[in-house]
Amino acid sequence: MKIRKRYIWLVILFIYICSVAYLCFMKPDDIPTIDPYLWGIPVDKIAHFAMFFPYPFLAYAAFQPHCRRRYVHFIVLLIVVIVGAGLAVGTEQIQGMLEYRSYDIADYMADMIGIGSSAFIIALYVLFRKLDITNE
Repeated sequence: MKIRKRYIWLVILFIYICSVAYLCFMKPDDIPTIDPYLWGIPVDKIAHFAMFFPYPFLAYAAFQPHCRRRYVHFIVLLIVVIVGAGLAVGTEQIQGMLEYRSYDIADYMADMIGIGSSAFIIALYVLFRKLDITNE
């Protein structure tokens, strides 16, 4: 049962990553015109935050260890964050090489704030949840 659930999360994670890649690399002509600011924050940065916020949840669900040792969960979460940082910087690097997109360090920072925020929520979950001690 757990293996089937893991495959479902892996498929969802794959679809999510493909969707983020599409959004990051699509031509600006395909992006709808909207007000450039929302509550004084550039909408582009809100979009980057929103695109990368789900990543740690999906990746942790796909690779969550099935043991009761919290430190193992934190190691997996750390790896998820490091890989997420790599994905975020990779998308910005590729955007910098595209003639119709540009590299923006502020976009990377918004990506990392999204990843960090959700990773913090997961860390709180791991820290305070009751672990099943019969599952070792």
